[in-house]
Amino acid sequence: MDQTSRLLLVLGVITLAGILGLIWRTTQGRAKLLKSGLQVDLKELGATKNGVSVTAFGERITFLQFSSEFCATCKSTARVFGELESHSSDVLHIEVDITNRLDLANKYNILQTPTTLVLDKRGVVQSRIGGAPKQNTLEEQLGTFVI
Repeated sequence: MDQTSRLLLVLGVITLAGILGLIWRTTQGRAKLLKSGLQVDLKELGATKNGVSVTAFGERITFLQFSSEFCATCKSTARVFGELESHSSDVLHIEVDITNRLDLANKYNILQTPTTLVLDKRGVVQSRIGGAPKQNTLEEQLGTFVI
C-alpha cells in the first residue's frame, strides 16, 4: 500500500468515526419508547431516599436513574430530577448506584450511566433515556403520563 492509499484510509476512518460520533450524540438524552411491559421490583432495587426504603412508585410517573461512582453527569442529572420532583407531588425520582450491582445492570440492560427508566404509576417501564435527559424530553415524558 502506498503513502497516498494509507492517507486516504486514515482520512476515511476518521470521517466514519466522526459521523458515528455525531449520530450517537444526537440520540443521547432522548426517550426511547419501550413495549416490554417489564415491571420494576422496588425490593430488588433496594432503593432508598433520604435514608428510608422506597416502597411505592410516584402517583403519576417515576424516573428510575441508574448511576455509577465514575459517572461525570450523574449528579447533575439527579439534581434536574430532584428539582422536577420538588415541583410536582406526583413525580418520584429514584437513583440507584449500579457500580456493584451487575445483576441490575444485566436485567435492565444498562450500558451507560446515567440511564433513566421512565415508569408509570404501577412501576411498568414505559421508556428509557440514555445519557443526561434533555429538557424537552422531560416535558414530553411528563405530558405522556396524565393522571
